Amino acid sequence: MRPPQTVAEFLDLIDQAVFEMDELAMCAAEDLDDEMADLVQPFRGISHQLRRLHRNVEQGQHQFADGKDLPFIPIARTYRHVIPIYQLIDMVNQVHRQGIA
Repeated sequence: MRPPQTVAEFLDLIDQAVFEMDELAMCAAEDLDDEMADLVQPFRGISHQLRRLHRNVEQGQHQFADGKDLPFIPIARTYRHVIPIYQLIDMVNQVHRQGIA
């Protein structure tokens, strides 16, 4: 997966991450296993933060290349073993940290 080269590509990447996190949250909510049910809130939280990021980028209010992790990254790292798209989320974070090439 190559990093996005434009803001439009970055927005598409965020959209992909939102879709996938929403799907994960829905699957976790439907799972009868208590461990998966405990993941619904963290997954929804990540999805919410991704939507906020999308809105800020779209409105030109996002500060790229500040060298800091996005606010939801500590949560995503905690659950990376059960987030199959963690690599996608990490790429969103890397683009945020380093800016668009």
